Amino acid sequence: MQIREALRWGHETLLLSSDSARLDAEVLLSHVLKKPVTFLLAHNEQKICSFLHFGRNDKTKLIFFPLWQYKRLIYKRKKGMPVAYLTGHKEFFFLDFEVNKNVLIPRPDTEILVEAVIDYIKGLRTKDYGLSPILLDIGTGSGCIPISVCKNVKGVEAIAMDVSSAALRVAKRNVKKHKLTSRITLVLSDLLKNIPPEWLEDREVIVTANLPYIPAGFQVSPDLAYEPPISLYGGTDGMEVYRRLTDQVRTLKPRALFFELFDHQIALLKTKLPDYRLKYVKDMSGEARVLVMERK
Repeated sequence: MQIREALRWGHETLLLSSDSARLDAEVLLSHVLKKPVTFLLAHNEQKICSFLHFGRNDKTKLIFFPLWQYKRLIYKRKKGMPVAYLTGHKEFFFLDFEVNKNVLIPRPDTEILVEAVIDYIKGLRTKDYGLSPILLDIGTGSGCIPISVCKNVKGVEAIAMDVSSAALRVAKRNVKKHKLTSRITLVLSDLLKNIPPEWLEDREVIVTANLPYIPAGFQVSPDLAYEPPISLYGGTDGMEVYRRLTDQVRTLKPRALFFELFDHQIALLKTKLPDYRLKYVKDMSGEARVLVMERK
């Protein structure tokens, strides 16, 4: 079977189960071959068999490639398993992150939150030269939020916490991969419960959180069936965890808070933090998905 034939087969197999069938087939074949998609396009007539030979002149490389591995991934994708879990990787904010079934797959909506945080911190430094706030990322999962912020804003430190030890192991590997172990501290904690107050003394604190906010019984994409429910569902109205968090941050009095949630849920938090000015950050469709609250 040639590469183009394998891609065609994968595409046709996924047509009825995926809105991105062609891309899924390319990503999965690229993953198995350990070659970029551009390699597939440039070598689309190359045959795939037990061994794949390619090279220049007399320097021929030999790659072991079991065709069944690709077919196995395609069939798993056909059943609904997300591509990111099949490959173990997801690009987020132009960075590569390890993901698995213990963490939520990073999504474009969360990139909107990250961009808002980066712009806010840079704005603070413009107004107050030398100010270096500390970031508290609550429910960090893969660590994509604090890692993306720290990679794009020089000198910022972060404390990232999660209630799941399995999720923190993923975050730890991502922090190490991006060489941020000296700037990001990981803590096993239910919201802010295990954060010593002395860690935050004399620091301007910025809180970020992409906590579960989907209401129980809400109809979601079939792909979400493979993701950890603890990271998705927030009680009857979806706001159970956010309410607990806002009760805790009253005493912390952070400089600003950045929450990801549904547009209609924002009103439920407005009255709980009266000392904060409310702002919205909208997605490409014009819907507010990030709530920004700045201390008055």
